[in-house]
Formats: sequence, structure tokens, C-alpha cells
Amino acid sequence: MKTTLTIAAAGILALSGAALAQNAPLKPGATNPPPGTSYSGTGSPALPPSTTGTPRAGAIDSQNQTAGLASARAQIESAGFTDVKGLSQQSDGTWRGRAVKNGVEVAVVLDPAGRVMVQ
Repeated sequence: MKTTLTIAAAGILALSGAALAQNAPLKPGATNPPPGTSYSGTGSPALPPSTTGTPRAGAIDSQNQTAGLASARAQIESAGFTDVKGLSQQSDGTWRGRAVKNGVEVAVVLDPAGRVMVQ
């Protein structure tokens, strides 16, 4: 009888140890970075260059684009608008975005000739 209890107790201990081993804590930090990214463990993942030639979302590809955006924002602000946001250049050369004038947010368009219009 004692032998049976000893064997049963040993079996229960062995099974409970295996069950505890399955619940190991995860390592801190990113374990599965998004596809197309690398993670260096510093908290600032660096995106590799595009393999398809398309820009990343929100990326500005050249200094000309940055200068154009700053120029468009300045022209819209000089026309009396504030809080200019969401500017994007269209294929026809116009800039479209949103801005506030007289306390009202409106859609604005800056044409290639430099005229600011409300839509």
C-alpha cells in the first residue's frame, strides 16, 4: 500500500512539474516585429528601404517635397489661415488640405499660380 502511494505521489509531482514548465514567462520587448521591419531592441525600429519602389505611408521622399510642403503651408498661412494640416500635393500641382479661418475649419486649395481658395 505504501509503495502504491509513493508511486502515485511521484507521478503527480512529475506531471505538475511538466505543467509548470509550459507556462514560462515571455521575454520583455518586441518578439514579433511587423513584416518589413527590423528590431534592434532599442525601442526605435528602423524600416528597411522599400523593395517595390513605393514610399512608406507618411514618408516624405525628398528635400524638394519637404520644401514644397513648407512653401505651400506658408502661402496658405499668409492668406490668413491658421492650423493648416493634412496638406497633400495632387498630380496637377495643387495642394489640398484643411485650415482654420475666422474660427471655422475649411478645405483649402493652393493652385500652382499661388492662389488660395476655399472649397
